[in-house]
Amino acid sequence: MVDALVEAGVVTSGAVEQAMRHVARHCFLPGEDVATAYADMAVVFKRSAQGQPLSSASQPTMVAAMLELLDVRRGQRVLEVGTGTGYNAALLSALVGPDGSVVTVELEEDLAEGAARVLAATGAGPVEVVCGDGGAGHQPGAPYDRIIVTVGAPALEVAWTAQLVDGGRVVAPIVGGDGIGSVVVADKVGGALERRSEVPCGFLLMRSTASTPPATC
Repeated sequence: MVDALVEAGVVTSGAVEQAMRHVARHCFLPGEDVATAYADMAVVFKRSAQGQPLSSASQPTMVAAMLELLDVRRGQRVLEVGTGTGYNAALLSALVGPDGSVVTVELEEDLAEGAARVLAATGAGPVEVVCGDGGAGHQPGAPYDRIIVTVGAPALEVAWTAQLVDGGRVVAPIVGGDGIGSVVVADKVGGALERRSEVPCGFLLMRSTASTPPATC
C-alpha cells in the first residue's frame, strides 16, 4: 500500500512514509481481511439501523494526502476531530513522536472506546481519546499546533480557530449536504484563518450533539 502511495506521488515526505509503514492499518479494521485493509479504498465499519453509513476508515490516498498537507512536526500538539478506528490518530502519534501529543475527539462512545483499546494494544504513543462533539474541539488540551478534521464539516468551526496557535494549521474537508466538497488547508495568521489551498473530496458528514461536555474515555 505505502509503496503504491509513494510511487503515485501522494506520499512525498519521509516522515509520512515512515509513519504509514510503522502503523499497521489492518489492526484498526479487525472485521476486514488483510487485502481489504490495505486496498486503496474507504471502508465503512459502522452503519445505522437503516443501513446508512455512520463511520468509515478513509481511503489511504486521502489519509496520506491530508497528512502531507497538515505538515506535522516532531514535538507538536495535534487535535484530531473524528477518531473513527483510531488509525489516523496512530499515524499522528508516530509523526509527533514521544515529545508531542495527540488529542482525538469522537462523537460515538463505542467508537471512542474501541479506538482507545486498539491504540493501547498497538503501542501508539501519547494519544488522548475524548468522547464528545468535535465541532467544539477540546479546550482542555488547547492550544494546538495542528488540527485535522477527518469528517465532512459544513464550515471551519470558530472553536477550531480559537484553539489553534498563531502560525498553526488546520486541514479539514468542507462539504455540502451531499458530502462533496474540498479539503481546505488554512493557517492562522494574526488571529484569523487564511486559506492556502483546496483539494476536491467526498466525506461522510460530521454529526454533533448538544449533550454534556466531553469526557475522557
